[in-house]
Amino acid sequence: MATPPTLLFDVDNDLQLLSDTLAALPVPKEVDLQGLRQLIDARIEDLKKLLDNPTKNDASRKKLNEGDTLLTVGGMTGKLEIAGEEWDLNEIFKQEATQLSDDFNIDETLAATFLLYGRQESQRLDRTPLQSAKFLFHTRRKNILDSIRLIFAYIVEEKTEGDTRELLSNVVESLLSSGGAGNGAPTFVNRCISAMGEVRQAVQHLRDKEKHARTLGMAPDPGFKEDLELQLRFLRNQHEMLASIVFYIVKYKRAGVSEFRRLLDVLKGLDRYDAFTAHHILPVFAFISVLCGTESPLSFEETIQLHKETLRNYKESHWPLRYCQAAVLVWWLSEFNGLCNDPPPGNAPSKDTLDYYKDIHDPAKLALKDGGLEFIMGLAADIGPEPRLNSAKEDLHRFLQTRVPPLEDVSMLLFEFKSLLTGQFELFIDGFIANMANLLQNIKTAEEEDDIMNQRTYDHELERFFLIVHFVYDGRQNAGMDFWSDPESNLYGFLQWAARNQTPFMVATFCYMLASLSYGSECAEAAHKFLVDEAMPGANRNRRGESLTWNFIFKHMRIYLAELEKRQKALVPNPSYRAPPLPNDAAEPAPHLSMELDGMMRLTSQITTDCPDAKAWLDANPDFNFILALFELLNLQASTQLWDSIFTTIIALLTDKDETFGNKVWTALDNWALGPTPTPSTALQLGGSSTTAMGSFAQGRSDNFDLIIRSVHPAEAFTRLLARLVEPPEAVAGLKDALPFPENLGSSNRISGMVPYVDFILGTIFANTTVKNLPRDLPPNPDREETVSEKLSRVHYRRSRPALQLSCLQFIYACLTSFNDNLLDMAHKGLSVDGGMRSSSLLTYAKLHPFGRVMEHILTEKCLNVLFEILQLGVEDLFGSTEPPVAVVDTILYTIMILDLAIQMQPTYFRVVRPFIKQDEGPRRITLGGNSFEKLEKAVHYHLDTIVHIGLFVGASQQEIVLAAIKLLEKFNISPDFASAAESGYGRSAQINRALGAVEQSDESRRIVFNFIQQWEFQDELQLEASGFDGHFPLKLPILRFLDNSLAAQPNAYTLAHLILGFGYNQKDGIQLSTAPGGVGTGVSLLHCVLNAALDTKDYNISEDMIYVPAYCELKNACFSVLSRLWSASSTSGDVLFILRANKFFFEGFVAESTIQPSTLWGGAPIGATPEFFELGASAFCDFLKRRTALFEYTALEIRQLNSQGASTMVQKHLATLLGTTTLPERGPIANVHILDLLDFLEFIFPERTRSPQVELLADVSLSAFEEEDLSGVLYELVKVSEFLQIKKNGLLKSGAIGAEHEPLVDNEIDIIHSHLFCENQLRRCRSARLQCLTAWANLVIIMLEDCDMERMLKTGFVLQALQTILPKLEVFSVDDIGAAEVLSSLAHSLISHLNFDMATFGAGRGSDLANDRLYQLFRVSLRCIQSTSATAKLREDFYNVALRYLNGMAATYGRSSDARRHSTQTVKASGDKLLEVICNDAYAGEGSCKVVSLLLLQALTVVATEENSSYVVETLVRQNFLVVLVDSIKNIASDLARTRPEGGFFSLQMSLAMLTGRYIDVPMVMKAFNAATGFLFRIAQTRVGAGHVINAGLFQALRECELFSADPDLGLGFSGDQALQQYYALLFDIMRVVLACILSRGPQNRQAIDAGKLFLMDNRNVAVTVFKRHAGIGGKTTQDGVGDLKQLADMFVLLFSLTGFIEDGDGDYYG
Repeated sequence: MATPPTLLFDVDNDLQLLSDTLAALPVPKEVDLQGLRQLIDARIEDLKKLLDNPTKNDASRKKLNEGDTLLTVGGMTGKLEIAGEEWDLNEIFKQEATQLSDDFNIDETLAATFLLYGRQESQRLDRTPLQSAKFLFHTRRKNILDSIRLIFAYIVEEKTEGDTRELLSNVVESLLSSGGAGNGAPTFVNRCISAMGEVRQAVQHLRDKEKHARTLGMAPDPGFKEDLELQLRFLRNQHEMLASIVFYIVKYKRAGVSEFRRLLDVLKGLDRYDAFTAHHILPVFAFISVLCGTESPLSFEETIQLHKETLRNYKESHWPLRYCQAAVLVWWLSEFNGLCNDPPPGNAPSKDTLDYYKDIHDPAKLALKDGGLEFIMGLAADIGPEPRLNSAKEDLHRFLQTRVPPLEDVSMLLFEFKSLLTGQFELFIDGFIANMANLLQNIKTAEEEDDIMNQRTYDHELERFFLIVHFVYDGRQNAGMDFWSDPESNLYGFLQWAARNQTPFMVATFCYMLASLSYGSECAEAAHKFLVDEAMPGANRNRRGESLTWNFIFKHMRIYLAELEKRQKALVPNPSYRAPPLPNDAAEPAPHLSMELDGMMRLTSQITTDCPDAKAWLDANPDFNFILALFELLNLQASTQLWDSIFTTIIALLTDKDETFGNKVWTALDNWALGPTPTPSTALQLGGSSTTAMGSFAQGRSDNFDLIIRSVHPAEAFTRLLARLVEPPEAVAGLKDALPFPENLGSSNRISGMVPYVDFILGTIFANTTVKNLPRDLPPNPDREETVSEKLSRVHYRRSRPALQLSCLQFIYACLTSFNDNLLDMAHKGLSVDGGMRSSSLLTYAKLHPFGRVMEHILTEKCLNVLFEILQLGVEDLFGSTEPPVAVVDTILYTIMILDLAIQMQPTYFRVVRPFIKQDEGPRRITLGGNSFEKLEKAVHYHLDTIVHIGLFVGASQQEIVLAAIKLLEKFNISPDFASAAESGYGRSAQINRALGAVEQSDESRRIVFNFIQQWEFQDELQLEASGFDGHFPLKLPILRFLDNSLAAQPNAYTLAHLILGFGYNQKDGIQLSTAPGGVGTGVSLLHCVLNAALDTKDYNISEDMIYVPAYCELKNACFSVLSRLWSASSTSGDVLFILRANKFFFEGFVAESTIQPSTLWGGAPIGATPEFFELGASAFCDFLKRRTALFEYTALEIRQLNSQGASTMVQKHLATLLGTTTLPERGPIANVHILDLLDFLEFIFPERTRSPQVELLADVSLSAFEEEDLSGVLYELVKVSEFLQIKKNGLLKSGAIGAEHEPLVDNEIDIIHSHLFCENQLRRCRSARLQCLTAWANLVIIMLEDCDMERMLKTGFVLQALQTILPKLEVFSVDDIGAAEVLSSLAHSLISHLNFDMATFGAGRGSDLANDRLYQLFRVSLRCIQSTSATAKLREDFYNVALRYLNGMAATYGRSSDARRHSTQTVKASGDKLLEVICNDAYAGEGSCKVVSLLLLQALTVVATEENSSYVVETLVRQNFLVVLVDSIKNIASDLARTRPEGGFFSLQMSLAMLTGRYIDVPMVMKAFNAATGFLFRIAQTRVGAGHVINAGLFQALRECELFSADPDLGLGFSGDQALQQYYALLFDIMRVVLACILSRGPQNRQAIDAGKLFLMDNRNVAVTVFKRHAGIGGKTTQDGVGDLKQLADMFVLLFSLTGFIEDGDGDYYG
């Protein structure tokens, strides 16, 4: 089926692009204004139409059913013809199109169009075509509304300026003028209100369908519920955006009274308080503010009339939601009274008829009585941020909210909408304080009188107003500065007024309000000053009554403590046998005292958290010790309802704690919780005292812990307190080398440490937070409808379990992260750390740190069950609401992070920490009960659905959860514990990864795959741009890292990474391309995403200079790395190469490639060994080189495979591209970078190492232990280095080696060392990446020469051009970078090997001169590089081969041409004696092939010199005594062969030892070396002078001592091997030719040579006889016995006999 084009209602991506572009508008330089203008111009008509669609009609349905002409686009017609494409419709399509038309009430034509588009997009969306059509329909509506909302928002909120604002202003005017222009059409705002009604009808329609199906008992289709919920969420969001658009139009003052009345009519008809009601409240409140504002579109008279109408309607027409009507009236009265107080100019006849009490005050009292403020309070509480648990405040909230139920579906409200409504509440608060001051005063006075008279008339309306302020500002940093910034303002005056003469309820609610206004450092500091009497502006000490100040708080706490002491003394037991009855005054303190105290503590905790000055002021207060008072409250057993606030206040006082203060709090807490006799006055020496007699009345451990766990609130706060205490102080947070508590904690009555606390938190609290013990919701009451209080209790209860679990998880996380296992690693490496640790010793640290006990708990079944349940329930909680509660989100996040940490740190626990703990196990140490697992992975085996849950969390909208889930999923995927043993049955066997199996067998497998695809498609570029050059792609990179690490761990096994990429598995064929949804075969897969990113990502920008952006370089390299893993693995190589070939990966990659220059910038810095480059650009440069390396490797692999398949045409296309021209069918010939130009990265020289810094105090510190192997080589572990240096510094301070005054100097040296090692690491990475890239480039060039069919001239030119490219670098790197030089030398050898040495290449002409010149330069460079002191054996061997090839080739080309020989000889002479010395050293002492080729080179040099009649080479060798050494080595041939590796049989002990020491060598290599050595001697001996030198070097003496001739000729030398005897005779042949050459060259007249030969024959006549016999076949010996043909050897003996006259002269002696 063809792809449908863009249709009438724009089902393409333009609207999505417009919405995304508008969303990115606030990001600087992110949006191109011209592009935005074009998008708006193209889609403005769609925006004007809003959500209007042609409705369904009988004519269209009839045509659809009959198959007649349905749609005409561009004048085309047919059955179903779109832009010339004819579509055949089957019955299923017609039915689905009809269903879609009915569901959305749209024309059947449009329904068919969306269905066609849904069919095309069904693979990408992982839905059926019908579901996809619905999704696309709602997505289009969402994009339209979102675009309109953003346009209005930017204008109304003045977020844009200049040309952008002008453009958007024109759009706004165009939209607003699209209706109601005198033609009777509804205005744009009316159309929005109408659309809201249609959305509500659509929601009701869906609900009716669901109810109908449930009533009939029909089984829903697969995915029905998910599809239903998705549509409902779309519709709610559309309704919300429409409400926001109406709000902005109202604020823009383009809506009138008629629209206001219409909205009120809608509210009047609502009988359910839900999100739709809240949506209408926003524009209604905005209307009130605008209509009663100074710039109202109404005249004052019209406003007065509207006011009278409003009052009349309120009295006569009661809404079903009366409290909502009352809230609207309260808001109206507040704004209208403000207008009356400052009326606009103009005639208003009705003004005189207004009466404050009749028209304002009395209606306001009535509205308050009907729940006006209560509704606003409830809504503010619903939309506010999730508060911390607070038992007393929750009770107060339930007490004050009795008529307005909580908003059940508040989680469906989007953050943007909540922000707008919160802004309106701020305006209401400001206006109500300014305009209704008299009402507030009357309420306060009445409530004060009610308190005195113990009666209720005003029902605590002022407290509700206080809580409105509290809920609106709670948790918002510095949002309350409007109250504090101007002491003369109404808001500040309100605070001063409200702080005086308060009733208990006022005190509590005012404290909560003041606490919410204290978020942020500025607000907290202002609140602190407000509470200090002397700092209050305009303070009047003679004013009536008391104000809420610090002194008032201290006084109240003293009163409460006195009440507790009174109760405590009344409970003194009678020493007599029978206890007296309890006295009457032994009751608890009055409830209102507890309520007030709770508010004061919450206020104190908030101020001290954000204001260090307030905390310091409290600590230094000589009159009242606050921290001591808190512990006295605990010791005197204050009401447990206060405990959560007490613990929270202690937590606040621990903000920015130091170690001393933390230890004091630990001691006091331990004395209260576990001590036998708590004595806080001595435990905390913080000033102040206590006169309380504690004695035997203090409760013990079980009592206090039992009281804590009676309620969630104190348990949650106590756990948070312990988590805060475990967190290391800022001074030691980096090193974490101190215990989080005093080492002697609890040592007087138990094993010291915090084991009881860990057991209590994890074993008692956390283990009992499962749904079984703490249900997700309170049980419903089926007998009656719940009261508002019960509904609020349910809301509060739902927060309790996530909050309690979160506090436990934070405690666990703090215990794990505060343990520094690097210290143990340092000790393992032999480094001393005890002397510099804050703990007494490393052993004490490892034993007492809570890490060990926490890990022990984590590995228990009880604890893991809770963790796994959190993940299981979290899937529903997280994806079931638009804005899930923060506690739920954080609980899931911490759970994932804890599991990840536990897997990471469990080796340290099992290997080191647990053995230490086991050493001290005794009867006092409690052993954990229940089942435990030896590894966390083993526990997951029993809960494999956990892996599925982790995969589902990858689709979360919370980025932190996504990243944590990907990281944990990677650990599960690569863990060996999840790779089960091979399973076999019925002839099959397979290695099954259990993590993969869990996902594959789950119904959610497709969803997990698409989670990764959707996260990849998320535009995280916006987050990247905001962070500049230092940023990374926050989502794409972790996904790529997961894939890369997984593929690297198991390259050929089918893993979860393969499934997610889009591969499948078949038992017969193995890994293959999957055609399931999300598979590669469908065209919509993660592999395609990675491939497209690899091709499309542009990693550089061009302005004045080319600038490579680190983040894009990193992304592109990561994509190439994943692809490289796939094409390199045998299991996926074929399929992946096919996919890459189909996508023209090679051609697109090379066309996009560009060269780099010295002016190229990397992250803003040019290449160089400078700190700026290492900091800003080195990573980008390395990523660039690694990516290019992968491209080279892929190209080489592709050419080799194509060549093996015989695809010569494709190979030639690849070759053409590599040579600079790419031909693509759609684009024709394109010039691209030549392969030789891509060696540009070698133009930049990096030193071998950075310069070491000059340090004094840390000069003797060795850091070599921190070098660890990495993919980029050996690098320093910088984190460990920094920690070790800190320990060294602490050790110097503790030992007194340096004083405190030297500490800044040491810190500076640490920074210097750290910076130096960072640069060193970056340098090593750069050199490593450069070497890898060079290796891949050189290999590709070799592949081109070997596998590409080049014409002779083209190949010659390419070789010469390549030599010209590498020659300058070859000589430089031979000194600076041996690794690179080895690659280049090997390439040079390959290049010269592919060159034809003939007259066609080196004959006459310009080309031959160029060839001669290039090769002569290479020859000279080779000779120079051989002499380099840095040259390795491998490097010299390559240069020996190059020189040898040159000499032999030139000799073959020019024969005995004197010019070529003369050039070569002069070049050798110019190189000096050192050249021959180096060659001689390798020829004698070299290893393997280096020795062989050096001898061959010496031989070639000798030939050239001899033919040139030069004795330079031979004389130099004689002068250096090389001939003597070489001749002498002949006698060692037997021992050399004895050290060769045996080819079979048994090993002797001596052989085994030789193999272990690496002294064994190969027999063929020994034979080659001996052949080369004798060959060289043979060549020397071919001249008379040379032969004399060989004989004088001790040839015949060496032969006499050589075991070669003393061995039995029938047995050989006795070394193992099938060809041992044949090799023996080959050695004889090599020796004999040297002997013959010497005697022949010296001539018959040289009797010394003749006699030496004769003596040689006499000594070895048995060898000669054996050779003759074997050659002649005498004695049954033939050539079939493994010695081969001995004719040449026999001939040599015959010739030697003849030359020496051995037979004639010694006939008688010989035979005698």
